[in-house]
Amino acid sequence: MSLSVNLLTEAFRPLARIFGDAMTADHVGSKFTCSEADEIALALWISGHQDEAVAWLVGHAEGEDWEDAHAHEYDETQGDGDRDTPRVLNEREIHTYLCDLSVNYLESLQITAAA
Repeated sequence: MSLSVNLLTEAFRPLARIFGDAMTADHVGSKFTCSEADEIALALWISGHQDEAVAWLVGHAEGEDWEDAHAHEYDETQGDGDRDTPRVLNEREIHTYLCDLSVNYLESLQITAAA
């Protein structure tokens, strides 16, 4: 691991402790928009705090509505017709979601750096 990655990981450690705390994520995560929550999670993920990024989005997702990014789309065949709230993404699904987000983000950074 390079020195710059180590520095980035250490620089984000205090934020990772705060946002990655399950109680904090549960209490305040739903107050953030999906894009705001994603930005925080992505910063944690890219800086080497993957578990904390997942914990943050798990807490955020508890407050999701049907049209939000971290909930499954309405699917009557899955029994959603009788539900008042959507089925939110689980930890494994959030992990995959963040992997995909980070790849797109890193590709964008490489394009920007090459320009």
